[in-house]
Amino acid sequence: MNTKAKKQAIDSVLVHLLDSRQAIKKKSSSFYFAFSRLPRYQAFSIFVLYDFLRQLDDAADTGNADAFNALVNSWQTAMIAHDIIVTSLSTIGEKVAYIFHVFDIDAQDMLDMIAGQKSDLNHVSFETVQELEVYCYQVAGTVGCMIYTILSGKPIQMMKQDIINVGIALQLTNIIRDFHEDLLAQRCFIPKSLLQFDAKLSSEDIMLKKEQDIKKALQQLSDIAISHYNCSSKIIQHLDNKTSQFALELSIEVYKKILLKMIANKFELSDQRVFVTRTEKIMLFQAIAVKYIVA
Repeated sequence: MNTKAKKQAIDSVLVHLLDSRQAIKKKSSSFYFAFSRLPRYQAFSIFVLYDFLRQLDDAADTGNADAFNALVNSWQTAMIAHDIIVTSLSTIGEKVAYIFHVFDIDAQDMLDMIAGQKSDLNHVSFETVQELEVYCYQVAGTVGCMIYTILSGKPIQMMKQDIINVGIALQLTNIIRDFHEDLLAQRCFIPKSLLQFDAKLSSEDIMLKKEQDIKKALQQLSDIAISHYNCSSKIIQHLDNKTSQFALELSIEVYKKILLKMIANKFELSDQRVFVTRTEKIMLFQAIAVKYIVA
């Protein structure tokens, strides 16, 4: 399907995608900030996809297997349909399947994502950094591949590993940022090879007795993330459209800023989540925009 046909296909159902735009604007302000400037057919498609993935993630994190399976089944059932019709009654899974067909997104990316989310649903822990990176690929590298397909409008195979690497960097940033919050919820994503502690200890005791070990492990994960973030310029340059380049670079740089702030704070362990302020977002926006205006 060419660009004009994709635009027409999404424009024809745009009214039924509005809920996802509002959900992302409310729940993921940084994500909305980065991608809302795309043409509507791309922006709304990405918002619906991300809305579905957020719902899947929430169901997995809260252990709601019924909601998780309902989302998965809705998408899988719609994917095998010969003709998907999106209406006001369509489920989020049906809308995502429609977007998959319009943009010819590889269904394996979603299947790998679902496998990763099942790790969260089943509270799987990781023995090694390699196991953690596989998980990061599943829950974030796949997202990068799906979004990049919408942005690029062309096969992504030659860029796929670089896209996956950036996705891993984004997820490692999440894991580092949310370490304390996850620990309070009896969940630790840091591999056992980097951090060993008695499972019987309370989260407060772990934070107190293992603080230096925790910071050292977080530093090691941040080193990996920074290395993977270095792939971002390559995938951005591969995009033909400057609007898509700008949106992708902005989304990556906002997340990278979170990691850089944590590094600057020497991974201070706190229940206060690190975030990028609105002023910082605007400064990033201006700095990146100048590059494309000059170019």
